[in-house]
Amino acid sequence: MAEHTENRELQQEEFMALDAIYGPEVIKKDESSSDEYIVTINLDQDDENVKSPRILVVRFFLPPTYPSNDPPVYEVSSVYCGTHRVDSTMLNKIDEEFSVIFQPGEVVLFEWISWLRDFLETEIDKPDEDALCQQLELQKFENEPKEEVKDNALIESRTSSPSVVAPPIYTSPEPLVDRKSVFKAHVAEVHNADQVRAVVSKLLEDKKVAKATHNIMAYRIILPNGRLLQDNDDDGETAAGGRLLHMMEITDVQNVVVVVSRWFGGILLGADRFKDINNCARAALEDCGYIQPTNKGSKGKRKK
Repeated sequence: MAEHTENRELQQEEFMALDAIYGPEVIKKDESSSDEYIVTINLDQDDENVKSPRILVVRFFLPPTYPSNDPPVYEVSSVYCGTHRVDSTMLNKIDEEFSVIFQPGEVVLFEWISWLRDFLETEIDKPDEDALCQQLELQKFENEPKEEVKDNALIESRTSSPSVVAPPIYTSPEPLVDRKSVFKAHVAEVHNADQVRAVVSKLLEDKKVAKATHNIMAYRIILPNGRLLQDNDDDGETAAGGRLLHMMEITDVQNVVVVVSRWFGGILLGADRFKDINNCARAALEDCGYIQPTNKGSKGKRKK
């Protein structure tokens, strides 16, 4: 389409301009996909004495409909910026402002990056070195049980049998297949971390699931006090859990855990693997009524 061709030209011009302004230290193309950029914002790049610099890494995916109709798709990859945790409040603020800044027909990455840098400067103070030393001491106890350590839900589920009975689990009736890699999603309603552990443990009783190359997991739970409990696990598929959780956040699904099993077929999929994982999970969530069905196709194909 002529519109898509024009969009690609605008995208290339935009990247060349950004590269000239910031250089490869700030923006570079993802080696696995020509449509993805990795932006690294380092607020303390001029101070070599800062032990924990305020760095935020954001991945941008440019759809063929950008900038004529749709904005770039983005994901904040960093869990911390300096010693400050990147929490849901920050992510919601970034999402809101990005939506306001984008205007169809106009490239937006420069404005997004500029606003984001100013926002981080305002929100995150320069690290206090004494406080940092205390934090490093606390990290020695990182693996000890803590009341709100979300990672324990999956770690324990892989190493022990839960006392809670697993709720009913829905599994995709047909796998998604992309270049010999096979993806299958599992969905269950959960209301606490114990049920998450029970679901994952139950799934791993299936030898085929247990032998999957990766079992990527994410969950979102609204607790009785209204607080949101959520977490994810890549299971070796770097960044996949975070992307899966991000999809669940933007679709606002609640009280559900999703596990996507991937059996590697011998062919590297690059960034397409993330789309396959999310498409497979989304289809299962639609089947279970958590998301309204869409007419969008997926990158892979369903096995007949």
